[in-house]
Amino acid sequence: MHPESVPGFRRLVAQARVSDPILLNERAMTRMVGHVLWMLRRVGDSGIRLTKAGLLPPAVVVEATTELDWGWPVPVNRESNITPLREMRAYMRDVGLLRVSKGQLSLTVKGRTLARSPRELWWHLARTVHKSRTPVITDATRILLLFIATRSLDEEEDYFDAVAQGLNTIGWAEKDGSPVEPMRAQRLILDKWRLLTRLGVFTEGELWYGNSWTPSVGGAAFARAALQTAVPAPQPEELGPIRRGSLSSE
Repeated sequence: MHPESVPGFRRLVAQARVSDPILLNERAMTRMVGHVLWMLRRVGDSGIRLTKAGLLPPAVVVEATTELDWGWPVPVNRESNITPLREMRAYMRDVGLLRVSKGQLSLTVKGRTLARSPRELWWHLARTVHKSRTPVITDATRILLLFIATRSLDEEEDYFDAVAQGLNTIGWAEKDGSPVEPMRAQRLILDKWRLLTRLGVFTEGELWYGNSWTPSVGGAAFARAALQTAVPAPQPEELGPIRRGSLSSE
């Protein structure tokens, strides 16, 4: 980060109250992880036999769409036709709650433990929300979380602008050296954005034509909890001059 940007970044961290204790009550935590908790308990000790295509069976899909408020416009019985369910299952595998073996969807040891503790499940999701195999997505997600914790933005475009500016500030750029644009930032954080929306990080919209993008109290607490996650310190041999990172052309 350029030295001139450091004071502004410190003000942002202070506004986000990153070091504050997390005081969200368990009832609010349970509400936020409701969809994930339902899936864990539905898989249960017996697991779920997947179809030959590796999808949830139609009966389970219908059950999910009945039990959970996905806001999906049409009735469906195929997992491939309901994006929120498909993405949630993939995410739960990524963060170590579910596994697939020989066509059977099962709980991991961690998944079985957290199915009994909504509070610990909430913390696990917060600690792993910025998990990504792509460093720039991890950085973009953390910048997004900072702005969610401040509760200072309420327009979708403002978040994408802020993430793009943040990536540029910490040294990311396009391959040709040009700045990261908001549209690129949107593509980078889109999956995380949808996940956070489904966890209730933003307040429910009161208008018929769209969501509200003002973070809820629980959403700000979730972002703060994620930002409190310890990051391993770099080893001495990894330290060196800061290099400007470039994004792939994809």
